[in-house]
Amino acid sequence: MDISEILNYILYGFSGLCFGASASRYSVLATVNMVEAYRKNGFSGLSSCWFGILFVLIAAFVFPVWFIGRTTVGGFCYYAMFIYFYNRGYQLYIKNRR
Repeated sequence: MDISEILNYILYGFSGLCFGASASRYSVLATVNMVEAYRKNGFSGLSSCWFGILFVLIAAFVFPVWFIGRTTVGGFCYYAMFIYFYNRGYQLYIKNRR
């Protein structure tokens, strides 16, 4: 293993961290909008949140599968960052809502 392989792994991991942080932030915002729309209008309120639903599905399932196909290190970092910050952000929303 030479220095270029090590640097590639570090850069793949860093890109996974960056993508995961931004995807989790916008996924929490989309989820909060969906929850509020559901509370106001029931299932019919979710029809106005189609972009948020699509974003969460892509951020949680489609993009990570594609990313892991390119680099497993980046995909692992993406999922770790996404799950951690999504959970943390949603728990903060629940705590502040009370």
